[in-house]
Amino acid sequence: MFDINYYLSKYTSDYRPLLRQYRFPLLAVLALPLLREAYQDYCGWYNLGAGGVPHNVLGWGLQCMLRLVASTDTRSTGCYGSVNDSDLDGQSFLDGTLPTREGTAPEVAPFVAPHRQLTDTASAEVKKTFRNAFQQIPAHNESLLESSPSLMEGGTSPAVFVSEPSFTTNHLHSKRSPREVFHIHTSEGSSHGIFSKADAKIIIEKGWGERHGLGGRAMGIPNTYLMIYAPRNENEVEIICKLAKAAARYGLEGKTIS
Repeated sequence: MFDINYYLSKYTSDYRPLLRQYRFPLLAVLALPLLREAYQDYCGWYNLGAGGVPHNVLGWGLQCMLRLVASTDTRSTGCYGSVNDSDLDGQSFLDGTLPTREGTAPEVAPFVAPHRQLTDTASAEVKKTFRNAFQQIPAHNESLLESSPSLMEGGTSPAVFVSEPSFTTNHLHSKRSPREVFHIHTSEGSSHGIFSKADAKIIIEKGWGERHGLGGRAMGIPNTYLMIYAPRNENEVEIICKLAKAAARYGLEGKTIS
């Protein structure tokens, strides 16, 4: 009578010395697909440039862990619920009506830090125009705003902060950078800002940006911390600077800026 257990026991025991002898090479072969995928992921992350975490394998590992808790539905506005316009978060600080952004949303890299877009990036000329226009916001409002490297980006991006004397609350800001309201990414032209819930909802619905994956989930980042897509022309530079001013007005609790 054929006894399968006998043959399994016999032939398995015959190969046990070989398995013990070559266990490490066998494990290496089995791990190769995972190592290749991890290496490709690291290269894709590294090529985005510095921002938010150390630009090395430790930074990559940190953001890999943070990705486990990040939201993947970053273009929905359901998290804002119904807003009460009597509250600061329910008020809009936009100057006029925000037009709908033309075209489709760009592809955004899957990483949480740095958080960058991959397609529809700004040209070198538009990035220069954007940076110059952005720097005029604190320059024209010196008593209320100041310019400094972004703490959210680890000092790699220009940012606008509420000035120390004007800062009266931390109701909206990230714990990592309490007074920071807006910064731009010189690598591809996108930006980040913190808005009222009312404005965040409008911006997303009009196609100008999306929530950061960690917003409302980790590192004290609010769910109104939005990526604003890179401008593609001078008209969009003007619109995005208006968004930056809206973020600044929100940070200043409605104070007037020019």
